[in-house]
Amino acid sequence: MKTYSTISVMLLALTAAVFTACKPNAPSEESLIYNEEQIQDIIADGQLYTLDDFVREFMSEEGNYLSDTALYRTRSNDNSKNPGIYLFSIDTIRPDGPGIYIRGRVTTDDWGGNFYKALVIQQIVNGEQQALRLSVDAGSISGLYQRGQEILIRCNGFAIGRYANQVQLCVPSYNNNVYADRFREKIGWAPGRIPFARFKAATYLIGKPDVSKLHYDTKTIAEITASYAVEPARWEDGKLVRIENVHYTGQCLSSNKTPMNCTFGNPTTDKECNVFAPTTGNVGYPQSRLVEDNNGKYLCVSMSEYAKQAHFYLPGAESPYFHTVYPFDSVQTDVPAEGYYLSATVANKTYYIRMDSAKVEEGWTMDDVFLIDEEGKTGYVYDGSAWSDKVGILHCPEYSGSVTGILSYYMDNAGYAPAATNWAISICDLSDLDMKKADGTVWQPIEYYAGW
Repeated sequence: MKTYSTISVMLLALTAAVFTACKPNAPSEESLIYNEEQIQDIIADGQLYTLDDFVREFMSEEGNYLSDTALYRTRSNDNSKNPGIYLFSIDTIRPDGPGIYIRGRVTTDDWGGNFYKALVIQQIVNGEQQALRLSVDAGSISGLYQRGQEILIRCNGFAIGRYANQVQLCVPSYNNNVYADRFREKIGWAPGRIPFARFKAATYLIGKPDVSKLHYDTKTIAEITASYAVEPARWEDGKLVRIENVHYTGQCLSSNKTPMNCTFGNPTTDKECNVFAPTTGNVGYPQSRLVEDNNGKYLCVSMSEYAKQAHFYLPGAESPYFHTVYPFDSVQTDVPAEGYYLSATVANKTYYIRMDSAKVEEGWTMDDVFLIDEEGKTGYVYDGSAWSDKVGILHCPEYSGSVTGILSYYMDNAGYAPAATNWAISICDLSDLDMKKADGTVWQPIEYYAGW
């Protein structure tokens, strides 16, 4: 028995040693990062392109993927409205032969969920900014490719295409979602996300992330929206920009693309709510809220409804329920016989609002609101000189400052005429906003809460 016990102990020890020996070592940081000399060795088998030269070399208007059996979605082309223009296109890139390389520094992150499964890279050439979008099928991709990280990509076997006119590195993808909004216009081939394993195998990290090396072009709204021609916009889309001395107006775009006041409803059901990105009813388009400069020019700032901060109030916006709200049953149009009341004329009708003595002594302030319908959707607020329907957005212009982000030109239907509203700035998260009052009070983000 002693012999067997000794053998058993020896076997256990040997097994433990084998398993210990097989345990893989964690990769070192140095093994994942390449220096400039190593990068030059990698690209020696082919050619390194600037981002703009890469697009010029490999992207065509119609693409090489279009055929009788490979049709783009019908929204891509409309020769009666935008002749010769393809908003959706795919040009495949040869998989073999000499290497085809691009490099750039990551300008986005997806911590806020606003650049989900997408990256944008920047390259500075002769002091000028060039940019390209990368569509990659990986959530939390910023964990590996952080903002400020420079990368090299071997593009062989991928594709270059346009999704809603936005140029991007991609792979062909066929959409057949018959449950989508207006699905008949969307069925067909379009740029799709590169499988993460393929992208990772083709990508090299150059040095460590350095956000200080990112370049921002300071632009005015007038400069951005001066032209909205489809083809020139492709060369500006994706660039990092900063606009200064702007404020949120508390407005969104109506169905006919004109500004309209945001409402103060529940963002999970109200598409026009005064938050950054309320529901779209699962349609999924980027939500836009307007900023305006001192010259009255406005521009869209966009956010995904799935972003972490989608339901935060716009700067200066809030729920009217933060203040005194006079519900429908306390408002009457007959002159009261007794009690404490305040009269207000709104839309050519005089209302008498029930108030207690303390409130009468305080006076009616611009933050006081009274609702005049049973559903609480219509309200008025005193702006200091007149009654206004800007409930929940009255104070938006009080906060001004700068907005930084990715310049975006999004047009997904060739049947529409291009418009200035195709332009927008896409922010990564609320840290891209620098807003304060004239007295120096810094804007503090407030999230919508259903209990208010």
